[in-house]
Amino acid sequence: MNLVVADIGGTKTLVALAREEKGAWQFTHRKRLASGEHRSLPELLDVWLGSELPDHVEISGIGLALAGPVTGSGQQTQARVTNLDWPPLDAGELGRRFDAPTVLVNDFAAIGAGLDALGTEDTVTLQSAEADRDGLRLVVGAGTGLGTCLVGPPPDSRLYAGEGGHADFAPADAWQAALADWVRQGEGRCTREHLLSGRGIARLATFLNREISDHDLDRALEAEDPAAAISRLADEGHGPALRVIQHFVSIYAGQIGDLALAALPRGGIFIAGGIAPRLREHFQTPTFIGAFRDKAPMQRLMEGLPLHLIVHPEPGLLGAAVTAHRAVATAGGHS
Repeated sequence: MNLVVADIGGTKTLVALAREEKGAWQFTHRKRLASGEHRSLPELLDVWLGSELPDHVEISGIGLALAGPVTGSGQQTQARVTNLDWPPLDAGELGRRFDAPTVLVNDFAAIGAGLDALGTEDTVTLQSAEADRDGLRLVVGAGTGLGTCLVGPPPDSRLYAGEGGHADFAPADAWQAALADWVRQGEGRCTREHLLSGRGIARLATFLNREISDHDLDRALEAEDPAAAISRLADEGHGPALRVIQHFVSIYAGQIGDLALAALPRGGIFIAGGIAPRLREHFQTPTFIGAFRDKAPMQRLMEGLPLHLIVHPEPGLLGAAVTAHRAVATAGGHS
């Protein structure tokens, strides 16, 4: 069964051909495209199909993971990609356009759908604890924005996508409270995503640099990708940049802890997104785990939640493939 799968973000879209072989998913004909250079998703897919896919390949289904809310079900599913001026997406219309069953899924719901397909090498354990096989699982991750999803226990692994990144940020100390006040002055409110994203790292650096006026940090903030430039400075041992990353990691851990208190994901917490794997060593420090557990009087409960970092290179594509495979099977397709 050949499936067209895509992980669609406000900045870039990764498209590939997926096929399950001997219980493992294989991805070929990968291409990364600039989302904003195309007027619509069909136009982008046409570019990929025309440049990457051989004419003789038969497509059984299409799985599209996208950064934005998804409503409806089946071929009545509709969605809109956040931070893109594309027309709304409709699964039925796309299916007719490309002559293949099409499924639309929130990008973090897609990662949730792919949890059961991850291998042991695809995660790094940050806190060891016994997972409840019947418990909920939480997927959360920062990248361009902050995504969240709850996943039910296997084998059904039902998905409950959310927009937790747009919830208000709750400061954990005086410095974070001052930070939140400063963000509110410019944005009208301070959400989790305002701080836990690539732009969030830049905001943290800007706020910190109001106090210390570091020239290297100023130059990093002027780079094309400030978050990446700040991360490189931190890797080189630059003190102020390292403080920015430590603040980011501490805030990240605290907000994951708040999400965990609301859902009690005894099946495990899985951190995804583009930022955490690149800052992996910072997530394996007392700063991170301490901020995650600092939820008095619930520290003991927090210590009992399994916590993992997803290091699979393309978890969105993996989840899109799993979701599309299920849709085709439900529609009467075959593997």
